Amino acid sequence: MTPLRLIQTGLWTLAALLLLATVWPFVAPSSPDDGDAVGRRPARPFLVPSAADLALPPLETFSETLNRPLFTATRRPPSPLATLHGQAAAPAPATPERTGPKGERLLLGTYLLNGIVVAADRKIVMLKHVGSGKTLRVGEGETLDDWTVASVTADQVTLRRGDREEKMSIRERK
Repeated sequence: MTPLRLIQTGLWTLAALLLLATVWPFVAPSSPDDGDAVGRRPARPFLVPSAADLALPPLETFSETLNRPLFTATRRPPSPLATLHGQAAAPAPATPERTGPKGERLLLGTYLLNGIVVAADRKIVMLKHVGSGKTLRVGEGETLDDWTVASVTADQVTLRRGDREEKMSIRERK
């Protein structure tokens, strides 16, 4: 046999072995305990966390969260001077002034004051929600977005929430 013929035989043998290795997983008989798990990875065990893994850290680790009041607009702790004067926290800033599409002043930054109706014992404020365009009628003593309509006069409405107050006159809406 010539050396060229020997190399060709070796290459054909190598090609046959590679083909057999490629096809073998598809044609090999499966054992009865394999089921239809042929070709799948073995399942990893499911680890159930212990009660110690689910336990919350001690309350002291949340000191920064506890020092920042959740319902204070600035989320800053009260200053020592405010604490000395008996104030619990810094007062929340007033509702920001926002204007409507035509430059009108908005009540609570969301509502356009359309009108005030005072008739006998019934006092109603007519508002329009700028985002949805929905018209609302709110009477004196009723609530609107957690604000209470504290008083309604012929030309002014006063809304109150806690110690905060927002007033708007029918004349100043533009």
